[in-house]
Amino acid sequence: MKKFKFCMVLTVVLAGALITGCAAGGNSAAKGRSGDFLSTVSWDAEYDVVVIGFGGGGAASAITAADAGARVLLLEKAPEGEEGGNTRYAAQLVLGLRDRAKGLEYYKAMRGNYDNQGDDVIQFIVDGSMANFDWIVSLGADKSKLSYRDYIEYPEFKGAEGTTVLTVDGEMWTSKFWKLLRKNVIDRSNMIDIWYSSPAVQLIQDKESRIVHGVKVENSGKIYNVRAINGVVMAPGGFENNDEMLENYAQLANATSKGAKYNTGDGIKMAIDVGADLWHMSALSGPDVNFVNPDTGISPGYYYTTTVKSAAGAYTGFGAFNTINVGGNGARFMDETVAPRHGHVESAGTWFSLLVPQNAWCIFDETARNTVPVYPAWSKGMVDEIAKGWIVKANTIRELAEKMSIDPAALAKTVTTYNQYCAQGNDPDFHVDPKYLKPIATGPFYAFPIQASLTNTQGGAKRNVKCEVIDVWGNPIPHLYSAGEFGSFYTDIYNGGGNLGECGFTGREAGKNAATVKRDVPASSVMENKETVDFRPRNAAISAGSGEYLGIGSGIGGDLTVKVKMEGDRIDSVEVVKHNETVGIGDRAVEAIPRSIVIFKAPGRHNHPVDGPDIVDLSAVFNLNPMDDPG
Repeated sequence: MKKFKFCMVLTVVLAGALITGCAAGGNSAAKGRSGDFLSTVSWDAEYDVVVIGFGGGGAASAITAADAGARVLLLEKAPEGEEGGNTRYAAQLVLGLRDRAKGLEYYKAMRGNYDNQGDDVIQFIVDGSMANFDWIVSLGADKSKLSYRDYIEYPEFKGAEGTTVLTVDGEMWTSKFWKLLRKNVIDRSNMIDIWYSSPAVQLIQDKESRIVHGVKVENSGKIYNVRAINGVVMAPGGFENNDEMLENYAQLANATSKGAKYNTGDGIKMAIDVGADLWHMSALSGPDVNFVNPDTGISPGYYYTTTVKSAAGAYTGFGAFNTINVGGNGARFMDETVAPRHGHVESAGTWFSLLVPQNAWCIFDETARNTVPVYPAWSKGMVDEIAKGWIVKANTIRELAEKMSIDPAALAKTVTTYNQYCAQGNDPDFHVDPKYLKPIATGPFYAFPIQASLTNTQGGAKRNVKCEVIDVWGNPIPHLYSAGEFGSFYTDIYNGGGNLGECGFTGREAGKNAATVKRDVPASSVMENKETVDFRPRNAAISAGSGEYLGIGSGIGGDLTVKVKMEGDRIDSVEVVKHNETVGIGDRAVEAIPRSIVIFKAPGRHNHPVDGPDIVDLSAVFNLNPMDDPG
């Protein structure tokens, strides 16, 4: 019996010594375990930091990590020229608060009764956004042209008057902020490698230590293991292009994305796989309603349900005219004249995401058709869109309903009721401003299908103010960070400029912390005596022949290269030989504009006319800068 007790005591003492040893010499023990795990993986490449996603958050993370001395790999799912995520397509408003006290009040008011956003997060949002001005200047923006402007989505909230956003060179809708970020990434090519068409498919984690050691990357159908010595930053964007996730997390079916088409929720699956908690999965910037081009899957505009006509050409004000929106039962479901506040509408004092029914349609009459196009890109009188079959036309409302697969009696009743509201000057259903109550009375009648469209989703892996990814027990997952809209700090309602501002301050924090040298992993390389894979783009040089000029212009997607061939004093041809414009939208302009050019201001020459339908200065159209003299 005594011998048994002695063994028990000895066992406890030894166990205690082991535990104490692990605590006191934790780094060496962890290094040993990490080294053992690292040896079990067949590595193909190694970097200090790996960043997943070349959008705003990923770019900010990569820039910050590189400036801290880290060798960075930036992974992008999209092919070269289509990178940028939603940052590329956004209005280029960057949250840049100037009044801290009012900013704290406003963001606490926006939080409302949600419990999953602490005061520390709100302080981080406010302080981070206040630092955005100096950061953008540090990237090379002209300080004198980096302007503040008021952009308050919830003026009724306390502190709202202190809400401001920044615009680079005062520009909106031109990808100006995105192009500044992209330039800074490219300028650091000695520290940042970019792999396009190379999606991250899984995080490489030691399940015992929980350390994330790297990323599995797919390229050309093969999987490669890339080690991240000090950290991985997840910035893959949202899940607005994943139908299953939209249905599961947001109760949205038949929804579409306005911007990035490569945001398919891959990061959410990767985060779940390593034990990350999720948050804000139902928080959306959207939906509002839009027509979706059946050929491209893209909406031709930001929205049309507004009475405002944009000087920047973002919307036409079509909602001010003789229109209503109906669902599959023929009933109206919204105020057709007001754009939701990033998809949110008020109900009984609370703001909710707009509910968009299935089989929804915009109905309008001949009077509306002859006012303005629905979208800036549409033809006058929508004659082209009617000819394509995008817009349904009928002589009566009942006939229109049949073509829309809606009960004719139900739609006729809705239109009759709405016209009565117009006559009375009062809409008791959705409270349309009386000055916009215009009847649908003059045939023919028209309709086009509409569906829920999203600017972006906010949900993803939960993170703390160090931008560390948090597990389901509230603990940071070692060496894993996140930035941007993937796991955004915003809980529900949203103020414009918030996501681009968040890309800045979360990217800086995540990049800094990911680049910090870690002591719990071996510093020795895993690539000794191994061949490293390298998928950096190798672009062939573009040369100019005899009588040709090359120039660099600027598009929404970045630089484009133009080749102009001269025959004596006249232009023989104009060709855009490389561009990064969006398929189905920007590339149409790239194809059309050269055909309309009749004047080219060649270096050292006078203007020389050629035949053509319009008079356009190529240097103005493409913002052209000479690259080469003629050969």
